Amino acid sequence: MQSPGIAAISSDSPRLWVFTLEARPLHDSPDFAEAGGAFITCYLRPGFAPDPMRRAVEFVREQKWEVIAVEDEPLQIERHDAPEAEHFDQALVEDEVYVFHQWPVDDADDQTRH
Repeated sequence: MQSPGIAAISSDSPRLWVFTLEARPLHDSPDFAEAGGAFITCYLRPGFAPDPMRRAVEFVREQKWEVIAVEDEPLQIERHDAPEAEHFDQALVEDEVYVFHQWPVDDADDQTRH
């Protein structure tokens, strides 16, 4: 027999922090010559990092990119509301997933940031 607390936890749908950042590659990034910038969809499991936005900015910096704007503020959402369900599922396993939607320097027009 399950206790009421366990039943309540198992019936809840998993939720993740999901938000979008805009970034540009730094001069020492391997992507600098090709990418004019990117929108980065961030998926983080609640509890993985005390501040999901700060963790995402750190991750982007580790990839030699610079965050220049927050496109969509962090929200906790369920899978059916996620922009990409497969990345939601991946973040449930790996704690965090970052999807870089890059645009080329040549095609960036007014979006080129470097």
